[in-house]
Amino acid sequence: MGGIPLGRIAGFAVSANWSVLVILWLFTWSLASTLPSAAPGYSAVAYWLAGASGAFILLGSLLAHELTHAAFAKRAGVGVRDVTLWLFGGITRLAGEAATPRAAFRIAVSGPLTSMVLGVVFAAAAYGLRAAEGPRIVVGVGWWLAGINLLLGLFNLLPGAPLDGGRVLKALLWQRHGDAMRAGVGAARAGRVLAVILIVLGLATFLAGAPVGGVWLAFVGWVIFTASRDEELQLVTRHAVAGVRVSDVMTAHPNIAPTDITIDDFIQRYLLGDRHSAYPVADRHGEITGLITLAELRRIAPDRRAVTLVRDAATPLPQVITAEPNEQLTALLERLRSGGSSRALVFDTGQLVGIVTASDLNRLIDVYQLASQRPTHHSPAR
Repeated sequence: MGGIPLGRIAGFAVSANWSVLVILWLFTWSLASTLPSAAPGYSAVAYWLAGASGAFILLGSLLAHELTHAAFAKRAGVGVRDVTLWLFGGITRLAGEAATPRAAFRIAVSGPLTSMVLGVVFAAAAYGLRAAEGPRIVVGVGWWLAGINLLLGLFNLLPGAPLDGGRVLKALLWQRHGDAMRAGVGAARAGRVLAVILIVLGLATFLAGAPVGGVWLAFVGWVIFTASRDEELQLVTRHAVAGVRVSDVMTAHPNIAPTDITIDDFIQRYLLGDRHSAYPVADRHGEITGLITLAELRRIAPDRRAVTLVRDAATPLPQVITAEPNEQLTALLERLRSGGSSRALVFDTGQLVGIVTASDLNRLIDVYQLASQRPTHHSPAR
């Protein structure tokens, strides 16, 4: 997702998407606007400071939710890529799948349980402070944190991907049917059903006279619908190309462009009359130094093309996703998805042997999905 790196916490790489600023503001405003009725008698500055403090503590609660997922995944032998906080809480990106349904269940359920435990802890603290006649504004923040954490824990247990409840449902279906792929598709489809319900409830809430809550609920439903649809597509794709190697999909011996010609020369000598849109680039010694695509070319102003060299516009090789010919295509697809790219250079013992492009992937996936469809058997006509 990109954003603000926060370093490593409990051994995991943690970052915050820029959308976290939105939820910090929303949480601060929500708490600051409700505290006056729960704890009257304080200044506006005090309410806003309490609101900001509560928002940051809640952000820490969301981080604890995600770090628990990461810790249980690591314990189950599943690699953890990173943890990212964003508009709807957080995402823990795993480097693989759990080996058993039981491990998958533990990873999935750990986050919501953490949120609910935190809710109980905040409720107990607020109750204790109130009994001890502590500051009412602090008590109000405690009750707010308790309610939000309990609500987040329960909401995340709703049975549909990509929510944690969808992961729990996947683990249960996997345990029942013994097929992780079938279970994942079932959880993704349950996520779409859940999304439609949320969208309908949002529209009904909007028409009932609560426009902000209705729009927010419908928006959350739309995000869940999109994510669950994408998740099902990824599952079906991985299943369709299981066992396929990178060498089966790559374009072998791609055309290579020199780094020391201008963009104008490159367009005239390589792009015009050629069907390719991505070229590995090499220096005068023949060493591959990067990749240039139409996206990089569009960033060069037309009046700069005659004086800009290919090496200045190309993506450097360390930033290009690479693969080996005997590597499983599913592993490469995961790296491409994580890196937000659709192209990879293929090297064998240090030598460039091919390139994988979006058109290569789309064609292969379409073919394998078509080949994997089973014919429908009809009874012979009588």
